[in-house]
Amino acid sequence: MGALEVIDTRTLTVAGEVAHKWQGILDLIARLVNVPAALIMKVEPPQIKVFLSSQSAGNPYEEHELAPLGTGLYCETVMARRAPLLVPNALSDRDWCENPDIKLGMISYMGLPLVWPNDHVFGTICVLDSRENAYSNNFLQLLQQFRGIVENDLKQIYDTQRRSFEDAALRADEAERVRREFTQLRAGEQRALAALQESERRWHFALEGAGDGVWDWDLPKDTVFYSKRCIELLGLPPERAVHRFGEWQQYIHPEDLAAAMAAIDAGLQSPAATFAFEHRFRVQGQWEWLLVRGMVVSRNAVDQPLRMIGTCSNITLRKQAQVDLQALNEHLEERVAERSAELQKAMEQIAITEKMASLGRLVAGIAHELNTPVGNAVLTSSTLVEWITQLERQAASKQLTHSALDDFLQQGKAACELIERNATRASNLIASFKQIAVDQSTQQRRAFELHQAVHDVVAALGPSLRRARIELQLEVAPGIAMDSYPGHIEQIIANLAANSITHAFNDKDEERRVRLSASASADEVELVYEDNGCGIDPAIQPHVFEPFYTTHLGQGSNGLGLSIVHNIAQAVLKGSIHLESTPGQGARFRFRLPRRLA
Repeated sequence: MGALEVIDTRTLTVAGEVAHKWQGILDLIARLVNVPAALIMKVEPPQIKVFLSSQSAGNPYEEHELAPLGTGLYCETVMARRAPLLVPNALSDRDWCENPDIKLGMISYMGLPLVWPNDHVFGTICVLDSRENAYSNNFLQLLQQFRGIVENDLKQIYDTQRRSFEDAALRADEAERVRREFTQLRAGEQRALAALQESERRWHFALEGAGDGVWDWDLPKDTVFYSKRCIELLGLPPERAVHRFGEWQQYIHPEDLAAAMAAIDAGLQSPAATFAFEHRFRVQGQWEWLLVRGMVVSRNAVDQPLRMIGTCSNITLRKQAQVDLQALNEHLEERVAERSAELQKAMEQIAITEKMASLGRLVAGIAHELNTPVGNAVLTSSTLVEWITQLERQAASKQLTHSALDDFLQQGKAACELIERNATRASNLIASFKQIAVDQSTQQRRAFELHQAVHDVVAALGPSLRRARIELQLEVAPGIAMDSYPGHIEQIIANLAANSITHAFNDKDEERRVRLSASASADEVELVYEDNGCGIDPAIQPHVFEPFYTTHLGQGSNGLGLSIVHNIAQAVLKGSIHLESTPGQGARFRFRLPRRLA
């Protein structure tokens, strides 16, 4: 792709000295033509900006002032036509009588387009006057001369950027060529060895840029040339680049010196004439890990090495990472066990918390249900006491009649029957709750009737469902005996009911229904819970049983209800759970549970 195609003129800037030159010419034009405003406008869609404005009396245009395009400005026509525009008097010209510049008092205009070398519009150069002005042909030529100066400057700006792009492309090509040559060098090809002599400077530059240090060992002279980066890595005195080979050896860790020298000797003697080794090196009083590579690039007539070139890299961080990884691996199993235990403990605590929350909802429901029969019994008993007191007064004053006594006996009998019915109702509720509380708190396995367990938890859930205007349809026939954990089954039903109340319905749902049914075979029970709510989006159905997944975050939902239901059904009750839901048609949870746990 050529430079003309890639240069974005919108990003090019006009240097301060160039803008200063333009400003001087603008001011001169405004004085020569005797107009209040001489401008250079720059288009910056969707606006046009006053790039430079003459410093003349009566000029209403301020530098950097912006105006929206599409409003019928003079300059828009100049840029669109890429041709000069002359408007001697906009007030008498029906094409320009509503031009926005008239509001600033500028009724005459002459402007020329300014164009970049790639044919993109820079903007305009123009003059405006508050009086009618036909502008002479000499002034048009003057303005054209100034446009030539401006566009020549734009060309220089553009060419500078284009050359920068071309230079960058050349540098990229050169870097790629150096990389290929170095690769060939390391592969031992004779062609790369010859190229190394010609591109040594470029090769050094490429490696220095990558953070590696370059060294050049002249074996006959026993001197080593170190690049600037190599001196930094080795911590050597920066004032000289050439050192004796022995100076390098004195900084190597004593434990690594023998291995390092053996690697160098092997590299000098091997057919490949290369070596690489890692060692510790003292840099400013601290031990740093270095990776050193080298290759023989010159030999004499008897095949003795004369010159070796190589690199060194600081690998301290990599070595430390290896040590940390080894330590991590040594303690990995122990840490995994610790984290697993912590996670198990946390999950158990969460399950207990959710179970207590479920039990709390049941307690609230039972308390609400008990209020009615207990209240009726208290009211009836107090009324019966008043009747007895009245009867005593009548007997004491010898005003008691047979008819009054008969009325009292009939009313008293009815009151006692009402008290008995309400007390029985309260007693049954207390018995149901007592069994639920025992099942929820102990979670003991026992033999039970599914109908009774479901009936107990439904009685407790009644007030919550009624407050939510939900009608419960119970279709669990008596006679389904199970040997399992009734408390967990009650917790499943309570959590599903809470899920329906929170998620299934909205204010527009006129008829809200929940249906709980069960059927049994010889070995298992199928328990089905379904509602006619809004249903569950297919996209989130795979996630509803995940812990802490909720679509009501921060709205009273912790995302644990259905996760606990799933865990209880599979892990505790050894059964299965299957979700069926279509948006707008409710949700159905189908459980298959063994009637007797193994």
